Amino acid sequence: MSSSDKMTKSAMSVWQFALLITTAYVVGMFITHRTTVLETIYWSGYELEVQNDEGAWVDGNRFQIGTHEKVQRVRFNLQIDDSEKWKSPISLMVGGPFSAEIFWDGEKIGNKGEVGNSIEEETAGPIDFSSFVPSRLLSPGAHQIELHISTRHLLVRDDSVLHFVWVAPYRQDGQRDLRYYAVPLLILSGLIALSLQSFRIGRSAGNSLHTGLGLFGFCIVITLMSEVSRAVINYPYHYHELRGLLAWFGNLGAGFALIYTCYRLNDSRFSKIILALGIGVVIASYFIPMNSGDQRLAQDFTLLTLAPTLVFVVLLIKKRISYFSTLPIFWLACITSQKLSTGLFLDSFQFIASLILIGGAWVWTYVDTSAYSGTLPFNGNRQAENREQSKNQVPAEQEGASHFIIRSGGEEKKIPVSDCYALKGEGNFTAVLLLDGQSVLHQDGLGTIMKTEPRNFIRIHKSYAVNLGAVVSLKSAEGSKYWLQMSNNETIPVSRYRVAELRGLLKTRDLANTTKA
Repeated sequence: MSSSDKMTKSAMSVWQFALLITTAYVVGMFITHRTTVLETIYWSGYELEVQNDEGAWVDGNRFQIGTHEKVQRVRFNLQIDDSEKWKSPISLMVGGPFSAEIFWDGEKIGNKGEVGNSIEEETAGPIDFSSFVPSRLLSPGAHQIELHISTRHLLVRDDSVLHFVWVAPYRQDGQRDLRYYAVPLLILSGLIALSLQSFRIGRSAGNSLHTGLGLFGFCIVITLMSEVSRAVINYPYHYHELRGLLAWFGNLGAGFALIYTCYRLNDSRFSKIILALGIGVVIASYFIPMNSGDQRLAQDFTLLTLAPTLVFVVLLIKKRISYFSTLPIFWLACITSQKLSTGLFLDSFQFIASLILIGGAWVWTYVDTSAYSGTLPFNGNRQAENREQSKNQVPAEQEGASHFIIRSGGEEKKIPVSDCYALKGEGNFTAVLLLDGQSVLHQDGLGTIMKTEPRNFIRIHKSYAVNLGAVVSLKSAEGSKYWLQMSNNETIPVSRYRVAELRGLLKTRDLANTTKA
């Protein structure tokens, strides 16, 4: 059995790939919501009481703390046992965009900036703060933590400023431990590498899918860098708005990158309508007030990715398969993560899911889609899609499709497309490789020639396009190396990012020839 036959038999089916990608999202969600917090925390404040305008303490919600109008007072109750951990130095750690006075059992133990009733009176504290708790206050039994909070330096109202209140081993600096961002930092490295490679491949090979995923990845990198910045710089709390703005731009950019890619991959009017409606829904959502900036970020991402998802759901129903047919799995995974925890979605799963989305496109190269007659071309070229849909019903008299026109010295020479087995890009020109062994230099670049849709030709490499009628077989070797054996015994290299589409087209061609015979 030849290596190419082995490669074909070992190719992954579409359903196997769908199961693989679904498993990846499930594992990513488990990592996010079960194992990502590496901080050592003895107690975390969730249930709290708020002092109302009448001075009474009432049950409150941590995600509804934050106002420009007054100094807010909140308190937490905690229970300390007689274990050894409470006998070592302890810190009360407080994080969020606010200034605060911090009290333990009525005794003031720290200032996160200076609280004030006006911007002149308030001094903006750091985004994260650590206050030493004297050992005499750590006796076993019930204790009370009280915070007096002001947010005068915030430009935009945010009713969710209380990010965390922790009791933990003593730390002099309130800045979060970099270990807390171990997973995001690892994902950041992967996103940068994959995005650069995807964009490079997309631009050099004319692959709209990889180009779009590269742009998507760059935008997610901006969002993730804004998230990780908190571990690097313990900035004054109002700078958190700039961090939020960068995350917002990154999220919007990522969503629009997917919309743009969807537009490039599909030329139908129906797809354009769905994409336009999706953008309209996002704009309309800004007329609905939201209490939390995190909720706004999560909602923007969800709504922007919804329209491309719906487009490919419709195409999937029509049995038109492409890598983006997995977008519904990506979207459902993001929605599920948000329902479990908006904070953990924005802190971690959004980036894990994006990494899976970009990386999965590379695995798709090894998926056999030939069983699906409606498979969309992997390179995302709309002219190629139209050519596939028309099933090569190009009029013979159409010169741009049936002949290459060589212009030289004021003369024109017509070379039948059927006499050529391949085109090779030579900078701004193209070598027309003929079956009789000759080579003629065309005055246009390879990309320009392919826009004329020469009959039966397909782009297989950044430097090559071939005549499918002159292809004998697709060969492969270890290291993801592929090439075509042509009818004149010449060999042409194939980019591994084109193999899935090429394999399907060759099987369709062979099936059609068998039927005719």
